[in-house]
Amino acid sequence: MDQQHEERKAMNPTETLVPIALFAMIFGIVYVTITASHRQRMAMIEKGMDPTGMNRKEIPLKGLRNGMLLMAVGLGLYLGYLMDSTMPQYGMNGDMDDTPLPYFIMVMLCGGLALVLHYFIARRKQQG
Repeated sequence: MDQQHEERKAMNPTETLVPIALFAMIFGIVYVTITASHRQRMAMIEKGMDPTGMNRKEIPLKGLRNGMLLMAVGLGLYLGYLMDSTMPQYGMNGDMDDTPLPYFIMVMLCGGLALVLHYFIARRKQQG
């Protein structure tokens, strides 16, 4: 009983280092992003430019894009379910029951098609 307790107390170094590295990496990414944005704003101010419009990248018909993308993701999940339930399941051992591949394929395909369709709709609207 004492030996099990001692083994439980001795932690593997990776159990501590992985979370610390994860949080350090997230902090580093956020810090670099914020400081780069600040430097860019300061450079724009030094050159006499107005940095207020820098963050506003106008996406035409943004609501339509988001709606089409969400509908396409839902359709992709449904088509992935249909693909998963109707196609034969052949894997390495003749069993592929737990694979998420059909879902990923259909979500990416439908989402990409929705974004391409949005591009053509927005371009047509901008042209007149």
